[in-house]
Amino acid sequence: MDILVLDLDIENNDREKLLSHLAGKLYDMNYVDEKYLEALLKREREYPTGLVVRSDFNVAIPHADVEYVKREALVVVKTHRKVTFRKMDEPDIEIPVDVVFLLVIKEPKGYVKFLASLTELFSKEEFIKTILNGTSREIEEYLKRHLLSTRLE
Repeated sequence: MDILVLDLDIENNDREKLLSHLAGKLYDMNYVDEKYLEALLKREREYPTGLVVRSDFNVAIPHADVEYVKREALVVVKTHRKVTFRKMDEPDIEIPVDVVFLLVIKEPKGYVKFLASLTELFSKEEFIKTILNGTSREIEEYLKRHLLSTRLE
């Protein structure tokens, strides 16, 4: 699995524009097929992925069905302004998200285990500091050390 850390300056806080941009980038890099964007947006509309980690740190964990994925990746997206996502557990409420973790997963069985490992990191202060203040390289290295030991097989 590849880890892609992106620092994006988006024009507004529109989650669909952000996801469209990411899907286009992943398509250009041959990670996903041409139907991925539609599947990603549909899934986010039906099953929101915004999550309050703590009072000052919110994330979103969007993904699409595995059938549209060619190569696996975890895409970590830091934006210069917060992007609004609907809450996972209260879809009528929108929250400003600090970081998006886009899961590009091919193996459905490994998805739950991987997601559990990722969300476990949310309780670690070192992880949150690295995500919020680290360089792209530092974030990538941290995730390789602490997350990729969880294989998706």
